[in-house]
Amino acid sequence: MHIERSEVLIEMKLTLLRSVLMLDAVVLAALGVLLIFEPSRLEMFFHFNDLPPTVSYLIGLWGCVMLSLAAAYALVSRDPIRHRMWIDIGIVRALIETVFGAVCLARGTVNFSQAGFGTILAASLAIVYIVLYPRPPRIIEAVPSSPRPV
Repeated sequence: MHIERSEVLIEMKLTLLRSVLMLDAVVLAALGVLLIFEPSRLEMFFHFNDLPPTVSYLIGLWGCVMLSLAAAYALVSRDPIRHRMWIDIGIVRALIETVFGAVCLARGTVNFSQAGFGTILAASLAIVYIVLYPRPPRIIEAVPSSPRPV
């Protein structure tokens, strides 16, 4: 009974992880497309006003990175155990984004309306990926039984 329950919990955890990975992929893809094709709208949405037009090039390049990560996360969502390294990358990405956002907020480089949501979202993703991290199945070695006396 205990083994069946454990297997059900592992499967539920994997299903939730697959869903989070796919959601992350969809959000990254949408953001990537917007960064490439509508950088000025995103600049306004995140309250970055009066940026020089040449910044749109860098923003578009960032969109290309987002699209490539989205493709990777969509692939990983199909088999998270096999592609655990990409989940490691997702954890590191989210932690770096969290620290960077917090530092920029603390320094006053950006205000909360510009970076607060993204920083909180990145921290949340890091926590979710850590909690749902797929462990490879344990192989339990069978103990040879001694022959019974006749």
